[in-house]
Amino acid sequence: MGSAVSSRGKHLAFIVKILAQVLGASLVLLLICLPLFSQGSQGTIQGSVFDQTGGAIAGATVTIIDASRGIARPLTADTAGAYSAANLTPGTYTVRGEAKGFQTVERPNVLVEVGQNIRVDLTLQPGAQTQTITVTSEVPAVNTTDATLGGTVNNQQVSDLPLNGRNFQRLLLLRPGTVGAIGAGTGLESTNGLRNGENLTMIQGLAAIGSQQGGSVFNLSYHQGDSGSLLPLDAIQEFNIEQNFKAEYGWKSGAAVNIGVKSGTNSIHGTAYAFGRSDALDASNYFTGNIPISLEQPGGSVGGRILKDRLFYFGAFEALHYTVGDAASPTVPSFDPNLETSAGDPNSTLTVFDACTKVGLGAVKPLSAAIAGLPLDVNGNPTSCVPQAASSTHENMFPFVTTAPVGSKAVGYAAGLITTNPFYDGLAKIDYNINDHNHINGMFFESDAHSTVQNNSNQLFSYWQADQFSGARDYALTEVWTPNSNWVNELRGGFRSRFLPSVLFRNNHQVARFARF
Repeated sequence: MGSAVSSRGKHLAFIVKILAQVLGASLVLLLICLPLFSQGSQGTIQGSVFDQTGGAIAGATVTIIDASRGIARPLTADTAGAYSAANLTPGTYTVRGEAKGFQTVERPNVLVEVGQNIRVDLTLQPGAQTQTITVTSEVPAVNTTDATLGGTVNNQQVSDLPLNGRNFQRLLLLRPGTVGAIGAGTGLESTNGLRNGENLTMIQGLAAIGSQQGGSVFNLSYHQGDSGSLLPLDAIQEFNIEQNFKAEYGWKSGAAVNIGVKSGTNSIHGTAYAFGRSDALDASNYFTGNIPISLEQPGGSVGGRILKDRLFYFGAFEALHYTVGDAASPTVPSFDPNLETSAGDPNSTLTVFDACTKVGLGAVKPLSAAIAGLPLDVNGNPTSCVPQAASSTHENMFPFVTTAPVGSKAVGYAAGLITTNPFYDGLAKIDYNINDHNHINGMFFESDAHSTVQNNSNQLFSYWQADQFSGARDYALTEVWTPNSNWVNELRGGFRSRFLPSVLFRNNHQVARFARF
């Protein structure tokens, strides 16, 4: 008995040992692969430190300072004088180089954009460290650090370019090789001739792919009008498009659209706005029953500090209320009892009136007669084959059209229905600089829409229209740990979801259904 227990214990210990070895090997492999991971929505400053003769200065101290938040990251140049500061929040930085026996050199106003790799080389002159040389030359416009194609739509372009509807996806068309279908909504752009919808949208370094249909969580059109959710334009720092991105992005075959969200700074900053289009000033649309378009889009943003140089906040809110007319022109009965009809004609929906005029009043059921607008007696039976217009005491579920072109069995009818699309979008972000080696940020986005639409051409009155509910959620958390000049560990986690419209029909009766009675 004791021997059996001992054998079982040794076997269990062996299994635990094997699992520990596998776990350890996986962890080592993960750490080794860290330098291969994408920098996502962050940026990188790298370069080398030289003396006046061009020789490398090993062990030089390089400090990367965030000008807006006072955050500093100290680095030590390697034996070749090289340094690299990865996973930097997009913004403006000062690069400072120091070494014993040399004057301190500073390169201010180094702009780091989303997903960009900036090279800043420093040349130190002999002298006392108490002396500082400020270099004001600009960073070269040509990227010599990698062969990635693409570019950045910067903050000034995002903020200043006129943009009807404030949908950032429209700005993708500013980049060469990116096109959109004429008259189509956003989220279906094509890059370099690939299929529509193959671009990968990323925010905070995470793929923003909806779980239901595979499209983007943000700014993807789904019904009449514009998108069902909008990332507030004032929340975007900038976004970058990469057309031959590295393998670690994966997911889709098109371009990678990398979005950077603004962060709070030591100084409070914000915006407030209200855009609109007035019914009184808009021209009516003949094809939608002369219904003018109206739009109201208020919103704002604010960012600042909670603790100086440590804890920052940013938030943005935007609402969009717009109204458009529906151009659907369904086929409806003419209601002319003298018009010849044929049961075999697929365009004929006059089954009730055929029965009434050809067979007699007794062939029409009371419910069919009531829906079709025929006059009824006190018992609910039809008294005539001529329909009446709807009133407070009389129901007529069809549009009251009394004439039709000669030879027609039915006529086209412009219902003139209105689609309303109110939705609300909000974003909040927190940045916490624990110390010079640890930084955490978290973001939350939510969008909710409730639209009233004509999603079927047979919906002829407002009480047949459908209520559609849709929404988007996005949670992201990032932790960047830089224990020394040679190691950077970035941990990202998030949850994204986009809810396709859930449809609630107010009254789901259709013209074709009435013909079954």
